[in-house]
Amino acid sequence: MALLDFDGDYGRTYNARIRRLIPAYDAIFELAAATAAALQPQARRALVVGAGSGTELPALLQAMPLARFTLIEPSQQMRGLCNALVAEIGATERVEWGPDRLENGIEGRFEVVISHNVLHVLPPVEQEKLLQRMAAQLAPGGCLLLSSYCESNPPGFELGLAIGRARFEALGMDSATIEAVMASRNTKVFSMDTQRLQRELTHAGLEAPIALLQALFQRLWLSRRPAQECEGGADA
Repeated sequence: MALLDFDGDYGRTYNARIRRLIPAYDAIFELAAATAAALQPQARRALVVGAGSGTELPALLQAMPLARFTLIEPSQQMRGLCNALVAEIGATERVEWGPDRLENGIEGRFEVVISHNVLHVLPPVEQEKLLQRMAAQLAPGGCLLLSSYCESNPPGFELGLAIGRARFEALGMDSATIEAVMASRNTKVFSMDTQRLQRELTHAGLEAPIALLQALFQRLWLSRRPAQECEGGADA
């Protein structure tokens, strides 16, 4: 099975595998939705970049009951899984598909922009471009919620790797898959450097990101665009 082949076997078994691969997978979604509910309960437009199978959508739809959601997802297989979930929860009228990729353009700005587990499938240059595009879509006063693999300042790098291996073993992952996952570091799964993240977001006129959660090498961040944008800023 090719790791990160979202239109192949990996995508077909994504929902069954992802919680073993990403620590605190559900907690990240829960906390992101709670943050959206606290900061933007009256939001009318929300953008989800990399909607995948749609696992985060039920909580987000509940957190922002007035919002219409625009979804971005390049994988046709993952779109199919997402469509099935949206239909199952009766949310079809509140959800629409945008372009396959954000660089293909989307009109307007959003009070909330969410992207879970997307940045780390892109190399650093592409991470920076996506951060810039997401920031550009964020309305004044809006919030950006991001989760990604991040090796910056873990509680001891080698210790983190050892704990990660032990966790995979405890969850029943076979040794070949463990080795494939470990070998994917910064070849298929790229760390989102915290300094680069802060640089790109503040340059785009957003506040410095706040780390809301860390689980080994997995992080969730919040960044906001000030309600009153400064003259000469990125969007002035």
